[in-house]
Amino acid sequence: MKPPPAPTPVSPEALRGRYPHELERTWQPAGASVVTIRPLRPEDLAIERRFIEALSPATLYQRLQYSATSASERDLARLLDLDYYDRLAVGGVTQDSTGETLVGVSRYARVPGTRRAECAIVVTDGWQGRGLGSELMRTLMIAAQARDIDCLEGSTLAENSRIANWGRRFGFSVHTEPNSGGLVVVRIDLTDLALSGE
Repeated sequence: MKPPPAPTPVSPEALRGRYPHELERTWQPAGASVVTIRPLRPEDLAIERRFIEALSPATLYQRLQYSATSASERDLARLLDLDYYDRLAVGGVTQDSTGETLVGVSRYARVPGTRRAECAIVVTDGWQGRGLGSELMRTLMIAAQARDIDCLEGSTLAENSRIANWGRRFGFSVHTEPNSGGLVVVRIDLTDLALSGE
């Protein structure tokens, strides 16, 4: 009996606009409820809004790099304007009797005309330090590699030593940008990484 034929390779560009079901998975952290890790969709506007509203002022400031207490409807729509190729966001979602709660997000946006993308990650205060950020970033990196992105980079405030230390542990290079007032840039080269979707 012949083995089944190998699946036809899909070009990275063919992934544009298609919701990537293959990135969906569950993750069971120690001592906490199951988290569904999945790409975000435009209809996730309500849980994205609640997510931002639940962030502490300190976390929100470190994420946005300016003081804010909420996001406008325009900001929310922009965050969820995703084509799953040049712009993609992966969320960690918990479920209870009241519905879904977004507890962390990693996202990237390709720098136009390049194989680089700006990335960001934020985790709600109650979920920080549990490994969720690493799970979200691993999934984002798998997606980026499949979409012809060779490098992810982001920036944070110098005072946000926690994210800089996490970035170093995760494999990012971390350096202070010259003449930036202390802005720290984190960068990871995806070309030499052996990532698996398993």
